[in-house]
Order: sequence, then structure tokens, then C-alpha cells
Amino acid sequence: MAEQEEMMPTQDAERQGQVADGDCAETQDQALALRRPGNQDQTTDDAHASHHSGHPSVDISENSPSTSQQPPTRHVASGAQDCSTPKQTKFDNLAQEAADCCEDALKSYYRGKGSFVKVLPWEGDDRKHITEIYTKLQLILGKDRVMLASYDDILQRKTKEGDLILIAVLTGLAGRGKTTLFDKISYDWAVGSSQVLRKYKLVFLLKMHALEQSSDLVDSVFDQLLAKDTSIGRGALDMFIKKSPGKVLVLLDGFDELMTTSLCESSFGSILEILNGKMLRGCTVLVSTRPSHFDRLVSEELVQDPFTHVEVMGFSREDVTEYVNKFFTGEPGKAKGLLETIGSSGLLSTLAASPMLVLLMCVLWRKDGSSLQETMSSLYGDGVSYIFKRRRLDSQDEISKVMIEIGKVALHGLLSPDQSLSFKESDFEPSVLDLALKAGILTRQRVRKGLQSHNCVQFMHKTFQEFSAAAYLQSLLEADSEEFQKILNEIMSTGAGRFEYLLRFCCGASEACTNKILKVFQVRCQEELSFNSMVGQLALHCFFEGQSKRLPPEGFIHSFITDEIYIHRLDRDCLNSVRYFLKCVADQTKDSANAYLARVKKLAVSSCNLTGFVKELAHNKCAITNLNAVDVTSCFLTGSNMADIAESLKDLHVPSLGELNLSQNDLGQTAASWCMHLKRLKSLTKLDLCGCSLNGQDIKRVAESLGDLPNLGELKLSGNNLGGTAALWCMHLKHLKSLTKLSLRSCSLNGQDIKHVAESLRDLPNLVAMNVSVNNLGGTVALWCMHLKQFKSLAKLGLDGCSLNGLDIKHVAESLRDLLNFSELYLSGNKLVGTSALWCMEAKQLKSLTKLHLGECSLNGQDIKHVAESLRDLPNLAELSLHRNNLGGTAALWRMEVKQLLHLQTLCLTGCQLTNEDMKHINESLSDLRKNGLKIDMLPVWY
Repeated sequence: MAEQEEMMPTQDAERQGQVADGDCAETQDQALALRRPGNQDQTTDDAHASHHSGHPSVDISENSPSTSQQPPTRHVASGAQDCSTPKQTKFDNLAQEAADCCEDALKSYYRGKGSFVKVLPWEGDDRKHITEIYTKLQLILGKDRVMLASYDDILQRKTKEGDLILIAVLTGLAGRGKTTLFDKISYDWAVGSSQVLRKYKLVFLLKMHALEQSSDLVDSVFDQLLAKDTSIGRGALDMFIKKSPGKVLVLLDGFDELMTTSLCESSFGSILEILNGKMLRGCTVLVSTRPSHFDRLVSEELVQDPFTHVEVMGFSREDVTEYVNKFFTGEPGKAKGLLETIGSSGLLSTLAASPMLVLLMCVLWRKDGSSLQETMSSLYGDGVSYIFKRRRLDSQDEISKVMIEIGKVALHGLLSPDQSLSFKESDFEPSVLDLALKAGILTRQRVRKGLQSHNCVQFMHKTFQEFSAAAYLQSLLEADSEEFQKILNEIMSTGAGRFEYLLRFCCGASEACTNKILKVFQVRCQEELSFNSMVGQLALHCFFEGQSKRLPPEGFIHSFITDEIYIHRLDRDCLNSVRYFLKCVADQTKDSANAYLARVKKLAVSSCNLTGFVKELAHNKCAITNLNAVDVTSCFLTGSNMADIAESLKDLHVPSLGELNLSQNDLGQTAASWCMHLKRLKSLTKLDLCGCSLNGQDIKRVAESLGDLPNLGELKLSGNNLGGTAALWCMHLKHLKSLTKLSLRSCSLNGQDIKHVAESLRDLPNLVAMNVSVNNLGGTVALWCMHLKQFKSLAKLGLDGCSLNGLDIKHVAESLRDLLNFSELYLSGNKLVGTSALWCMEAKQLKSLTKLHLGECSLNGQDIKHVAESLRDLPNLAELSLHRNNLGGTAALWRMEVKQLLHLQTLCLTGCQLTNEDMKHINESLSDLRKNGLKIDMLPVWY
């Protein structure tokens, strides 16, 4: 590939216009301060490159702007204060003019050169407009796990107090499209296509691989974004930014590539001081990073709350389709073939979440259109071979030699204290450099620092630098194993997460490297290894990339395979490595009775998208012969997935499965395809189907299948819309003779439904607890309460939030009073204001009652007086919750009655708006009860 030499826009202070003459020498000095920083003559040899519009595959240019230890704004501030109002107005005008000019220059750049992206990083002239190739990314709000509609949502997030959250941290794995997203934001601002962005006068997109911790914002803008011969005054621009931070949006791309790896807060320049809030408060900042550097970025020294955390998840399946079709514009046959190949492979589907890897797939498919490798390292390996061979460098030995030689420089850069991502030509052996430049894996650009310029060499993307470094490291294992081990120890000491891709690439197609690396993980990180830790996930990625025919060390396996395995909120990349690891352990130990997997008693997977993984996970479950609890919550399971799981579970032998949790999966109208397998789970004691979108017919089939299970004690069906359907399925519940707990909370049931349910359950000898809370049962209790009298074993009844009235409560209490075992009644969230006189006399008959919850019932002071009077004769009442009833100023009414509750151990008055006088009454009246162990909660709000 021909060398790429582009002149970087630079600031030439000598060409700047002069300020008009002032009335005093001091004004002249101030004007000069606005235009020229004091350190303008400083230069450095650090390489940096021009800003390039981003794309998942575009080369990353690394800029090292001049840094100002004493930013010009400090001089401006002191000088401007001595000026009279007319002089200050003059400076304000200069600042506004500078901002206007800068806005025009930035928009022109982002609309023009900045709007074209390299479709192929190694092709100098293969460019497309960003609107032709950009594909929308999946953006997930960190803690809430909510999918954002667009980047606009990031910029409109607010605190609880209604203030805009001005800092956002975007995390995403390498190649997931973070750079492209920032380029799209800057382009949209330039063309005015985003309403949200229109409030910003200036948008600065800065590449952090060109920055140090001491870098100054304005210096970096001049070095990376503005033309060399611009007439914009640095000081004037700096003044505008400082006076109007709310009109500035800063996009910091790639915190993980910051040249300074060991941060020292006292050395921070204005860019990092903006992040930690010491400068330009009111300025909006979006900063991207790999997840490995999140904790370093979100720290006491830098970003703190409030900030928005967004995960850039890359492509969805639909996004992949859109991208591939755009890539193969005019070649629908090739696009269709590639999409079919990706869709038929769970591994390729997982890798396709990365826009960079989709690009590689497209390139390799365009070459031969037959097949693709299924690990990240092998895809990059094929990509590198293609890059060289397209320039007629066909010798694999020659390619390997070049990769090893440039990999040595690449590794040195990654391990250097300042993480070098750009290099001097002299760092490479000349003949090797020429071949790498010709192929396009290295690029050469003319860059500048201050007033000086020189050539710098970069890898076309950081992942290719990591891949090259891995090639050198692999060769080192054969040539000098001691040096290999020394470097590996250095990597692990620095932090394995910082070198995730280097380690993964190093394991690629090398069993020897894989075993060495896994051994180091075992020795150095034994306590941290688990499915849910970042270190554990990285170790499993390494095992997957190695595709080793041997299992990892025994100690390594035991770190993951424990009595109880919990897997929570893993992305598809991590799930793929987990799946591969479990499959290898299951397959390679099947002849030895699965010594590892036999110890597992519980497998819990939650908040993971198991689509595409279920069959193999089900296969692995069969190898876990002693499994007695499976929890698969919020895993996007479908009816067909459930059939696979249920089919695999029926083959479990001794001991058989006891607990099965399938809650929060969309299984609506699918029960017919999997419920028949449930009847084979003879040892099942607990089944949770909450929030599964089941309908009446589904519940009918499930209940029929459960009828023959002799040990089923707990059934949870809450959160399914079953209103008006109970007649379909309730008669099957009467066969569940071992049932002890039934939950039908929030099922849209009506009074007639509860009547059918109560009739069916009344003869169950072991039913201890029933929860029918959050169903609209107001005014219907008379329909079904008489059946409660037959629930001889009933101890707990949940009727929270059922819109019950006073008469309903009276009926409930009357029906329960003869139940000798009844102990807990939950009535919170029913509007009972002024009704306590109607039902409290019935409540006093509940002699076994130990817990009564009446929170959020709109009770007043007189109600509490009636309630307390009625409860004082209950010998077992230990807990009374009155939370969130407005009792402010009423404690004097009921304090003496509450004092009579001699056995009370817990009294909850949280959120009751009690006054200081109320608290005084309560503390005085209940002091004796407190001595006997009473705990009173009087927090002002309900947590």
C-alpha cells in the first residue's frame, strides 16, 4: 500500500491577527494573552496523527498534542479582572468571534473530510460517506439495563433533582463501534440533524491515544482539529469555553488508549480536570473506554457520580444484516450467503456483535465466499493473511517474519509506561517496515507537535497492534521461554484486564501458549477466578481462543466448577466461552463419571441472553448428574428453548431435580411444547413460572402435568395475566396434595377467579401460604371468603394492594379467626381510612397472629387507636407494620394503646411523616417495650 502522508492541521501563532490598540499597555498585554499561550514555543518528538472519521474498521490515529502546564486561561482571568467594562466587552467580542470561527471550522471539517470513513483500513482510497455505512448500535443504560433509543437519550439524562447529567462513560469491547458512534455524533452536529445537539456551540472530538494526563483542552483542539494556518486565537477561544461551558460538548474517544498509564492528579491538565469536575463545570463530556479501564476512569481522581454509564453492545442481529447489506451493495447474493453462514453458527453469531469482526467477515467472504473461522484470533489471522496476499506477499514464512518483527515493536509499545500506539520509523527494521506499509497493516502519516512536524507510524487499529504483539509473544515461547514467562508475569502484574486482547490473541491456535497463560491465571488469580469475575471471564476467553485439546489445570477447573454455579449478566462473548469450557469439561471427563461436574448441586443463570446456547447448555446439564436446583431467570427463553431444557432435565438421575426457576422468560402460548416433560421430574419440590407471559391455557397444561408430582410443595405463578381464566385450570390444583405455598400475585384475577381457586384449594392438607396480592378484589371478598375457613393449615395470606375496603377486611378476619395455625396477614396498600372500627373487633380474634402489615392504607390517628386497642390481647403479635400512613401529629392519640402490645418486637413507622413531638411521645411511651427488645423504625422515607 502506498504510504499515507497527510499534513495535520496545526496552529501557527505568527499568522494570527493582532488585537486593536487599547487605551493602556495593560490592555495590550491582555489582548496578547487572549491570542497566544505562554508555552507556544515548546515542541516534542511525540508522534500524533490527524483526526480521522471513525468506523469500526478505520485506522486509529494517535495524536500527542502540546501540553500547557499553565493554560492561557489563567492569565486571561487575572488580566480581565483589571479591565473596565468597555475593555471587558472587547474581550467578550473577541471570544465570541473566536467561537464563531471555530464553529465554522469544525463543522466544515466534520461535514467534509471528517465525514468519510475508510471501509477497509488497509485501503487508502476505499472510502464511503458515514451516512452510507453507519449502522445503529445497541446502547444499554448501565445499572438499569434499559435499551436506549439513540445517543440523544444519553445527553438528556437527569438526576433525581432534575439536573442534566453532564458526564457519560461509554464502555464497549474493542471494535464495538465506540469511535464510529462519536464520529456520527460530530457529523450530526455539523449538519444540524440532531435537535439535542443544536444547543452546543462547539463540539470537540478528541482522540485520547494522542493525549497525556497533562494535556490541555485548547492545545489539543488546535493540534487535532483546526487547520495549521487558522487565525483563531487560542486565548480568545479558551475564554469563550470558560465563560460558556454549557455550550461545549467534548467527545473523548478511547480513555484506555491514554498515553499516561500511571495517573497523578497533581499532573492533570485541563482535559482530565474537566472529567473530575475541577474545571469547566457545566461542560458536557462523553468519554469512551474498554471495560477493562472502567474502574480506573470511574474513581476518586476522575469521574464520580452523577454520571451516566452506557454500554456499547455493538450489533444486534438486525444490525448485522443491515451492515452486511450495506457492505455488499449491488451484490445481494454475497450478502445473503454471508448472513446465512453467520446465522447458522452460534459462534459466528456471537462474534458478529463486534462491528470490527463483521467487517473482517465481510472482507474474507468477499475473497472466497465459502467459509469463515470461528474464533476471534483465527478471524484476525485470516484477515492479516488477506491483507498481505492482496499485495502479492504470498509467502506465509515472510508474512510470519514481518508480523513477528513488527510485533516486537508493538509489544514494547503496549508494555511501555506511556502505552505507545504510534512510533518513529527508526523503531522498525527498514525492510520490514516497507513490507508492512505496503500491505497496509502499518500506516505512515505526517504529523505535528506545536510548530514542528515529522513522520509517525501506526498500526491500522489497536487490535492489530495487539494481534501483532501476540505473534511476537508466541514466537518467543519457542525461542526464549524464560523471556516469555518474564513478559507474561509483567502483564499479569500490571493487570491482565488491560491486556485482554493481547492475551486472547496469544492463545490463538497455540496450545502451548494457552496452557502457560492458564497456569499463570491459576497461580496468580486463584481467588478471583469465577464465571462472574472479569479475570475469570478473560481466562475462559483465553481457553476458548486456544481451542486446546487438553483441559486446563485441575486447580483452574475447580475454581469455576463448584457446588453452586452462578452466572449473571454475561454478554454473548462471555457466554460463548463459558459454553465452550463446560462442553470441554463434560465431553473430556464423560468416561470418568464427570468427576468435576458431579459436584455441582445448583446451576443459576440470570439476566443472560441464552438464545442460541440452550441446546449445548442442556447437553452439559445432562453431565451434571447430581444437579438438584436449576435457576434460569430472565434469559430470553422461548417455548422451543424450554422444550430442549425440559427434555435434558428428565434424564437427570440421582439425586433428581428438586427446584426449577424459569421466571421472567417469555413462554406465553408455548406450554404445550414442554409441559409434558415436567411430569417426569418426580422429585420436583419448587417450580417458579413468574412473569412468563402465560395465559389460562398454558396454566391448565402446566397444572395437568404437575398433578402426578408427589413432592411439589411450592408453585409460583405471579405476574402472568390470568384474569377470568381460573375456571380453566383451578380444578387441577386440587391434585397437588403436597402443595404448601401458592403465589398468584399480580395475575389480574377477579373475585370470581379467587372463588374458583379457593374452592379448589380448600381441601389441600398442607397449604401453608397463599399470596393473591395486587389483584383487583375490592368488594368481592364475600364471594370467596367462606372457603378460607376450610384452609386448616393456612398460616400466611397475602392481600396487599387488592383495593379492599373496610367491609372486605371484616369478611377476611371473620373467615380466618378459627384457623389455629394462622399467623401472618398482609394487607398493605388497601385504602382503609376511617374503616378500622368496622373490622378491628374481628381482628382481635386472630389469636395466633404474629405479623400484621397495614402499610400504605391511608390510616389516620383514630384508625391506629382502634387497631392497637384490638390487638393488645393477642399474645403472639410480634410485628406490626404501619409504614407510609400519614400519622403526623397523631401519636398522642394512640401511644398508650400501642404500649399495651406487650409482645411486640418490631414496629415499623417508616414514612409516616411523624413530627418531633410524635417521636417524643413514642419514645416515652414505648421505653419499657424497648427494654424488652422492641425495635422501632421511624425513618422519614420508605426504603
